[in-house]
Amino acid sequence: MEILETVWWISLMVISAYHFIVFRIQRTKTIQVDSTDFPGVSIVVAVKNGSKTLVENVGQLCDQHYPTFEIIIVDDHSDAAERSILEKGVEGNNLIRLIHSDRAPGKKQALSLGIQEAKHDFILCTDADCYPKGPNWIRQMATHTNGKEMVLGYSPYEKKAGFLNRLIRFETIMTGMQYLSWAMVGRPYMGVGRNMLYPRSLFLHESPYDGQQHIPYGDDDLWVQQAANNIEVKVCFDKEAHVFSSPATSLSEWLKQKHRHLSAGHHYAFKSWWQPAGFATALILHWIILLPLVLQTHSFWVSIFFALGLLLRWRTHILWTNKLGDKDTNVWFPLLEIVYAIYLAGISLYTSIFKKKAWN
Repeated sequence: MEILETVWWISLMVISAYHFIVFRIQRTKTIQVDSTDFPGVSIVVAVKNGSKTLVENVGQLCDQHYPTFEIIIVDDHSDAAERSILEKGVEGNNLIRLIHSDRAPGKKQALSLGIQEAKHDFILCTDADCYPKGPNWIRQMATHTNGKEMVLGYSPYEKKAGFLNRLIRFETIMTGMQYLSWAMVGRPYMGVGRNMLYPRSLFLHESPYDGQQHIPYGDDDLWVQQAANNIEVKVCFDKEAHVFSSPATSLSEWLKQKHRHLSAGHHYAFKSWWQPAGFATALILHWIILLPLVLQTHSFWVSIFFALGLLLRWRTHILWTNKLGDKDTNVWFPLLEIVYAIYLAGISLYTSIFKKKAWN
């Protein structure tokens, strides 16, 4: 029991250190560039058999208050019926260029083709099932770069009824809190491909997907890690720059989605891997050990510091929901964190054994 208690105290200290040092958003500020000379932006979307949703969302992609932009949709070998829906859905729209990929199947190959065909200096990536909150998405993302930086945006899920939806949105906040915080302290390790802006010239120079064709995911995480070696990575909190996506409606669908997202971790460099892994490991151990520890030791100090640690994390969560939204998760925080820790333990074990072999 002494060993368990020692491990628990260490886990609490690690979690608290993350919250005190890394997740303190009030200590760091995003820098917004005051510029009226906005660069041209090419929105690039890769799609494979998701034409109906993309066609439904494309109007919001087009309705942007931005002087110079285009939309490039790259069809990654969709079925014939899906291709037909896509072609009819974008027909006659002068803002959109539809490209049918003639390269090997895969999201990275499709994105590379779209970026190479782009006309403008900046690439803004999103996914086929996503839509921006409003017409100032491009403008807000572009105002966070002076022409050289990569900008990471945030991508929440739509609010629906039920506990699963609340858990999905809570997990999204926790993920956003981590990758945005680390970017602000100068150690970016990931982004989400639903909302990322970067110079086209940097992508063409770095060719980040060369040698990665066998990895069907990581078009965002691994690219951020490589780009961070050469340029500054900034973040955009502005809610007008949020890009929404429809959430999974069943547990199995959500876990399948998260399996794909987390599989990129197999290919992280250690210097990037430990940043989310350290927090996840500490949180899992904290909750797994807590119950037997309290039942066996009845320690007054364990109870006191557990409560203080929970209040610290609760406060951090409230601060982040003020920035990112989904404030309705605040009142549920203790329960959601417990379930989140269980989810992390299960999905991490599953992902370490079974590797995802496709991007969709």
